[in-house]
Amino acid sequence: MFELQYFIIGIVQGFTEFLPISSSGHLVLISELTNWQDQGLFTDVAVHVGTLLAVIIYLRLHIIILLRNFFTFKINKNYNLIKIIIATIPAVIVGFFIFEFVQLYFRDIKVVAVTSIVFAAILFVADHFKIKLSKWENMSYFQAFIIGLFQVLAFIPGASRAGVTITGARFIGFDRSSAAIFSMLLSIPIILASLAFTSIDLLNSYENNLNFYKSLFAAVVACITSLLSINVMMRLIQKSTFNIFIIYRVILGFILLYFYA
Repeated sequence: MFELQYFIIGIVQGFTEFLPISSSGHLVLISELTNWQDQGLFTDVAVHVGTLLAVIIYLRLHIIILLRNFFTFKINKNYNLIKIIIATIPAVIVGFFIFEFVQLYFRDIKVVAVTSIVFAAILFVADHFKIKLSKWENMSYFQAFIIGLFQVLAFIPGASRAGVTITGARFIGFDRSSAAIFSMLLSIPIILASLAFTSIDLLNSYENNLNFYKSLFAAVVACITSLLSINVMMRLIQKSTFNIFIIYRVILGFILLYFYA
């Protein structure tokens, strides 16, 4: 049964990380539904490495172009990398001050339920807002900063980092694929920052029972399920809206309120 814990954690983290349905909210739900022992910081680091590897694999062509332009000093084509940096700064600054506070006081199943419904409604409005659509490559610095401000909302459990960044991008006129791609690109520095903070905590915790092989297994599961979920999402939104994720979040929110409110 303890082995199953790592499998489930890998699936939940991987499947929900890049979809607009909140990975942290689902992990809170898993902890409510089970009596499993805390898997430890090392496993947290491992599954994040798994999801990071997945998004790098999926966006490898975008990343290669960004890095090639940067290292060949093509200044006029470096703007997209600068946009990612600008959009990342607000979350890094705010997260540095409030991360532990949020973890202590807001990781509650009722908070997840309410925010799941509220942010689903906001995404619905943004996704059906009739304005001119554009590609993320044409984004201005100011638009990147606005999406960065939306990303700050992701510290609220149940809000979903992917969900709020996609919502921000849709509100200011980017098509669904561009909103999802830019959201995933933003996840890379955010996951790296999260890994840095968690790794520091891990080094300071003197955690003895690292469960290396179980954590590695969870990381592999997270990587595979992340790739699957990203591919499914990108195929869906090329033909449809984000409605399936919105409906899921609303139903989940009301179920949680019914059982836990």
